[in-house]
Amino acid sequence: MGKRNKVTTRDIAEYTGVSQSTVSMILSEKKNVSFGEETVQKVKKAAKSLGYQKPAKKKQAPDRSLSQTIMILCPTISNGYYSAVIHSIIEKAREYGYTALTAVTFRSAEREDAYFRLFAENELAGVISLYPLTKYTEANALARRIPVVSIGDKPEGTRFNSVELDSQKPGRLMAEHLLQLGHKHIAFISGPVVKKEISRTRRLSGLQQYYRESGLNPTYIKLFCPTQKAYAEYPHTGAEYRTGYEMTIRALDAATPATAFVGNSDDIAFGILAALADRGIRVPEDVSVAGFDNNLYSAMPQISLTTVEHFSHQKGHMAVEMIYRKNISRGSGTDSDMIIRMEYDPKLIARRTTGQAST
Repeated sequence: MGKRNKVTTRDIAEYTGVSQSTVSMILSEKKNVSFGEETVQKVKKAAKSLGYQKPAKKKQAPDRSLSQTIMILCPTISNGYYSAVIHSIIEKAREYGYTALTAVTFRSAEREDAYFRLFAENELAGVISLYPLTKYTEANALARRIPVVSIGDKPEGTRFNSVELDSQKPGRLMAEHLLQLGHKHIAFISGPVVKKEISRTRRLSGLQQYYRESGLNPTYIKLFCPTQKAYAEYPHTGAEYRTGYEMTIRALDAATPATAFVGNSDDIAFGILAALADRGIRVPEDVSVAGFDNNLYSAMPQISLTTVEHFSHQKGHMAVEMIYRKNISRGSGTDSDMIIRMEYDPKLIARRTTGQAST
C-alpha cells in the first residue's frame, strides 16, 4: 500500500480486502444498508489502526434565493389583529422590493424550532415575530446574522429589535374606563394565562394594578380561561371566539356578579357577545363588553365594540422600516449592531358595548 499523508477509504479497502464502497458505507454509517457484524468490526478496527479520520463536512453558505424575503412568524391568521399586521407588513415590504411570507406556528415551540432551522439555512432580508417567541434564544442567534424584529410584548433576554406595546397599559386604560362607568366586578376572559403568553398576563396585571391604585380589591376581577389542554383541542380557526363563548357560559352558570365582561382580544369579545345574546342578556343595558385590538369588525355599526387601539397598521410598517434600515447600514459598512426599540401608547376607543353599570 503506497504511503499517503492521509488515510483514505481506499487504503482501508486494500488493507482489509473489502470493497471500497462497502468501507465507505460502513464508515459513513449509511442507513438502509446492512453488512455482517464481522465485516463491520473488521473495517472499523482497520480504520482505527490506520488512523482514519472522517472528512470534515463542508459548511454550506446560506442559500441566497430568499435574500429579499421577510419571513413573518405568526401564531394564527384567523385572529383579525394578526391579519391586519400581516397586511401592513406586506404593504410596506413591497415599497422596498421585499417579498413577505407568513409562517404560522400555532404557538408551538416545535414549529418555531423547525422554522428557525430553515431560516438558518437561508439568507433572508429579515424575520418579524408577531408574538413572544418560546425559542427566543434561537432568534437572538439569528439576529447576529440578519435583522429580527418582534412586534408586541417582548420577553426578557431578547437581543433583537422591537416595536413594543406594554400590555399593562391597555389593561389599565380598560380598568379606568369601566370604573368610571360604575363597574366594579369584572369577568376577564382569555386563553390560558401562562408565563410565556406575556400579553395575556400583562393585560390582567394592568387591570389589577389600576384597581389597587384606586383602593379596590383586585379580586373583584375574576379570570375565566380554559386549560391549556382544552384550548389545544379547540379548532385553530375560531379558537378565540370559542374561548369567549364557552368561558362566558361558564361564568354565567357560576352566577358571576360581573357587570362587565372583558375579552383578552376582540375575537374573544365577539364570542362573549354571542353567548350573552344566546342567554337573552342585553348589551350594554344589562352588562358591558369590551376587548383589545380594535380589529376591522369591531368598528362595524352592528357590533360597535369598545376596545383598545394597538396601531397595528403603524407597527407593521415600522417593523419593515427597521429591517430596511438594518440592511442598508450593513451594506454601507456602518454599525448595525444597535438594538432599536419603538413603543406605541395604546388608546381606548369607547363604543356602544359599554355603558353605565346596572344597579
